[in-house]
Amino acid sequence: MSDGLHSAGRRREAPVIGITGNIGTGKSTVARLLATLGAHVVDADQVVHRLYRDPESALVQAVAAEFGQDVLAQDGSLDRAALGKVVFNDAAALRKLERIVHPAVVAAVREDLDRTPPHVPFAIEAIKLIESDLVVLLDVVWTVVAPPELQRERLSAKGMSPEEAQRRLEMQPTVEDRIAQLRQKRGASCPVTRIANVGTFADLESTVQDLWGTMQAANPDTKEP
Repeated sequence: MSDGLHSAGRRREAPVIGITGNIGTGKSTVARLLATLGAHVVDADQVVHRLYRDPESALVQAVAAEFGQDVLAQDGSLDRAALGKVVFNDAAALRKLERIVHPAVVAAVREDLDRTPPHVPFAIEAIKLIESDLVVLLDVVWTVVAPPELQRERLSAKGMSPEEAQRRLEMQPTVEDRIAQLRQKRGASCPVTRIANVGTFADLESTVQDLWGTMQAANPDTKEP
C-alpha cells in the first residue's frame, strides 16, 4: 500500500508511478503498456498541448503576455510553431516559458490525480519529470534506458536526421544525473526501477507485465474491489 499523501492530502491505496527517460528510449511505449494493464496514465506533454489549445486558459494568457501576440493562432490558442521559433535557440526565453508552463501542468495533473479512484495506479509520463515539481507526487520512478546507438536508430526511423538526433542526445542529462537529482529532492523515499528497452516489443511488454505483477502483489488494494 502506498503511504504517500498526494495532492490535497488524499491517501491512496495504489502507487503513483513516474515514467521518464531520454528521447528514443521508449518511455511512451512503457506508458501505453501500463495503460492497457489498468493504470491511469497522464502524458505531461499532452497536458501542455491541451492547455495550449484553450484560448481562455490562464496559461495561454500568461505566455502571450510574456512573448507577445505573435505566438497566438487566429483562434486565440497558442501557436506552438511560432512559440518554438521564439524559445528554441534562446535558453533564457525557454526558462521563462518553463516557469510559466510547469506550475500549470502540475496543477492539471494534481486535479487528474484527485479525480482518479485511490485504488487505481496512477502514472505520469514526462521527459523532465524529475526536474519538475511533479516529483513530489511520486512513489516510484521507472526510468527507461537504451544505448545511444539504439536511440539514434529509433530517432532516424521517425525521420530525424543523424545530426539532429546527436544534438538532441547531447542536450539531455544522463540517467545517473537524473537519479542524483531525484535523491537530492526525495532522498531514498522514492525508489528507481531501470527498464532496459533493448530488445523486441514483446520483451518490453513482458518486463512491464512483470513489474505490474510485482506492484500488485506488494499493493493488493490496487485491484478492483
